[in-house]
Amino acid sequence: MSRFREAKERHRGITVEVREDFGRALRTFSKKVQDSGILKELKERTAYESPSERKQRMRKQARKRWEREVEEMIAVGHWHKDKKY
Repeated sequence: MSRFREAKERHRGITVEVREDFGRALRTFSKKVQDSGILKELKERTAYESPSERKQRMRKQARKRWEREVEEMIAVGHWHKDKKY
């Protein structure tokens, strides 16, 4: 196997083929990067997050998940706003 082929196989990443419209290709590439979560991971790794900040963030995420779940249950009819649980 040639060195070029080895390098090509090692460095697979997000690619977009530009056919006609560069703007469309750029939007497609941006969407792929966003969906992959690369930028989110980069932002998380750039700065140190103390354990207390991490706990606070995780609690906030859990609260959001719970509120979303309650909203779905209210919409389906399995939960009532006025009733105390």
